[in-house]
Amino acid sequence: MTQYQKYRQQSVTSLTSGEQIVLLFQQACVNIAKAIDFIESKDINGTHNSIVKTENIFNYLIDSLDMNYSISDDLFSLYNFITDRLLQANIKKDATILREVQPLVCELRDTWKEAELLSRSGIQR
Repeated sequence: MTQYQKYRQQSVTSLTSGEQIVLLFQQACVNIAKAIDFIESKDINGTHNSIVKTENIFNYLIDSLDMNYSISDDLFSLYNFITDRLLQANIKKDATILREVQPLVCELRDTWKEAELLSRSGIQR
């Protein structure tokens, strides 16, 4: 493992779980934007890879849900909806579908980011 790889691994493992979730959503937003660009440039492999990476993020988030909390049911449904739309976008190579879910995914990122900041500061709303 190179020094850079060690640094990256250490950086991620030192993050709180909330910060890790925010990073996952940030990467999902980036991947969707890339997939849209790849569709527009007719790069089928790039499109597929970007969408699959995003699907993997949402599958991880689904697997990580603690179903003992009532909000987990809602998140499960939402994450499943997004995963289904990503699958359809990948099958059809349809940027319109990606543009439909992109604001939702980025809004989830922003919501998790705010929740993480509030939890660290101890502020409750």
